[in-house]
Amino acid sequence: MAQSLPELPPDILSEIFSRLPIKTLFACRSVCKTFLNLTFSNPPVNFLRSSDTAQNLIIQFGDLHKPTTLIHLVDSELDTSFGSGERVFLKPMFQIPKYPVKYFKKCRLYAGDENKFVLVNSCNGLLYFAERGVCERSFVCNPITNEYVTLLEFNEQNNERQLTMGSWFGFSPAENQYKVLRLFSTLTGKPWQIGFRQEFWAQVHVVGSDSWRYLEDKPLSEYLSWDTCSVFLNGTVNWLCKYPELSKFIIFFDFQKEKFGEILPPPSFGIDQRLSKQSMSIGVLGGYLCVTDDTQHFDIWVMKEYGCQESWTKEYTIDTTIPAGEPLRGPFRPLQMLCDGKILMIWLGRALVCYDPKNKKFRFFEFIGVESLAKAVPYTPSFLCLKDALMVDNVMVQNITSSASGSD
Repeated sequence: MAQSLPELPPDILSEIFSRLPIKTLFACRSVCKTFLNLTFSNPPVNFLRSSDTAQNLIIQFGDLHKPTTLIHLVDSELDTSFGSGERVFLKPMFQIPKYPVKYFKKCRLYAGDENKFVLVNSCNGLLYFAERGVCERSFVCNPITNEYVTLLEFNEQNNERQLTMGSWFGFSPAENQYKVLRLFSTLTGKPWQIGFRQEFWAQVHVVGSDSWRYLEDKPLSEYLSWDTCSVFLNGTVNWLCKYPELSKFIIFFDFQKEKFGEILPPPSFGIDQRLSKQSMSIGVLGGYLCVTDDTQHFDIWVMKEYGCQESWTKEYTIDTTIPAGEPLRGPFRPLQMLCDGKILMIWLGRALVCYDPKNKKFRFFEFIGVESLAKAVPYTPSFLCLKDALMVDNVMVQNITSSASGSD
């Protein structure tokens, strides 16, 4: 009979670990080598939580032009279930690595912005970060294992001037490949000269390859950028086209087909909704694409069959009036549906909000030690090894200390 917990058979330990919250499981890796090996190197069970049970958020504070370097984990089910305190305590999860400063003539205006990496999106338990500015760099990390991989930098051809609008990380299950989509424009001539021309393009980089390649399919909008409201669903990235793109509603890119497409609004949407997309937001609830409409009152529309306009359904009509009698104006951005049916949202990019459809009440949560919220993305923890998942060799490990400050 085993004398201590580490002496239990691996299959029993794996069963125990699979039932633990992610924070507890993460802490177990520091107990002994047995626990570390079991949860890190080729674990005998699949620790990847399904999207129905993984209720976690990854949060980066600051603003899009000056983000913090510490990334935090919030267990949505646990951290939003405390009593009346309405306070969320943050634990540093990953620290953005520092890169050597690179000086290019064309980038001198951005010399002070090196290592300003913005959290872009999550995919299969991996996080993608990109650097804003002219000389963009990017990396992928697994915050659970603290591994990260720098990706191939964007390349310019024929001495053309390029301006990157944004890049996003995705997965093609049919090809078993991770890819990065880059949207950018090329400039010919000077804006004040005759013959000046600006064209919009898309490139794809298969992670692990040594090149970027142009796509024949061009972006359907000129206004898709890091600042655009975007979400990921079933191998696609989806953008809500706000002002001034009044003729389009949602544009998507399929990482498997490498094609752009368009999703039409609910058939009942009139001119008022089309002209007021600034008050809308986009998200994913219960595995379905959704849109919030704050034009007249706060509604949440859910697309029950992806890509089918007739499947849009108004699932929620929410009264945002607070006790003082004034309605809260949006936009509210849906983040995830919790197991008890509550809806977790971000309000105005500043506050984490939990809405209970049963009693029709809001709860606002205060983050301790921070003031501004840059980005929050739903996150499904994974123990994927980057070397195997991305088929790369340049894997590095970034360690953070337990005493790291949550406010950077």
